[in-house]
Amino acid sequence: MNGYVTDTHALFWYLTNSPQLGSNASRAFDEADAGAAMIYVPAIVLAELYYVNEKRGRPLDFAAEYARLSSGGQFVLLPFAPDDVLEFDAAQTVPEMHDRMIVVSARRLGLPCLTRDSEITASSIVATIW
Repeated sequence: MNGYVTDTHALFWYLTNSPQLGSNASRAFDEADAGAAMIYVPAIVLAELYYVNEKRGRPLDFAAEYARLSSGGQFVLLPFAPDDVLEFDAAQTVPEMHDRMIVVSARRLGLPCLTRDSEITASSIVATIW
């Protein structure tokens, strides 16, 4: 079974059915919806999702979407553990702390990241799909 780590915008655009979601990332979410893949959601992505949703006028019912993500068989909510900070050195080429947290999760799991973020993509620390 395939697995993917999502960044915030990929998850937001998936949840809002936005055409901004890249076609390959969309296929990964479709694959997960069909039961053939898992989408891993780092804790920082959930925090950023809350913020993006607020910033955009609450197009999502955040509590309902959180319940869907936490109970859906295709999603795994990942905690951020204190030991994860020890991996930050391996992701130094990703300057933004929140993005670094996402990359550390993908690297630890050995999975590609669903993102179009240019700094994550340019880092080549993890494979990216968009």
